[in-house]
Parts: sequence; C-alpha cells; structure tokens
Amino acid sequence: IERLLKAQAHGVRVIGSSTLALCHLASGAADAYYQFGLHCWDLAAATVIIREAGGTVIDTSGGPLDLMSCRVIAAGTREMAMFIAQEIQTIYYRRDDEN
Repeated sequence: IERLLKAQAHGVRVIGSSTLALCHLASGAADAYYQFGLHCWDLAAATVIIREAGGTVIDTSGGPLDLMSCRVIAAGTREMAMFIAQEIQTIYYRRDDEN
C-alpha cells in the first residue's frame, strides 16, 4: 500500500463490493482498482462498462486481461494501470477454466 500511495490519486478506499468499486471506476468516482480472486462472472460485464467509459482493464502482470486468471487491474488511464502493475506483487489463484 505504501508504494501505491505515491500515485497521483485522491486516496485509497476499500468499499467491500468489487462490482460497486468497478462501477465507481467507470463513472469516474475512483481512479483505479485492483483485486485478486475475482471470478470471470465478477469481471465480464464490468470490463465492458469500464472500457466503454474509456478506462483500461489489464492483468496484474501488466499484460492483457485474462478473464479466467482471477486477477485484475482497472484504471481510468493506461498509465495508472501500468503504475499499479509495476508496484504490486501478483498472487496466482486457481484459474476459472481449470477443474
């Protein structure tokens, strides 16, 4: 968290709902969001909404989003998303497409 506080953001919040947090991002009420352990059904619709609003959604490694990987960074700008990807350590969860 200390490394993320260097970002040009208004603050750090955890609101308890990934769907609500992602919608806040799409509306411009939040600058960025990252999470590990979200499933594809948590991310699919929000990804479309954020991208349609002009935001960026990527994998926590900094690469393209893989809905089955259970990890995400969403941000209002690509620069913010890449900053977060460089500052956090990726946690690997079981993929949604594995048995």
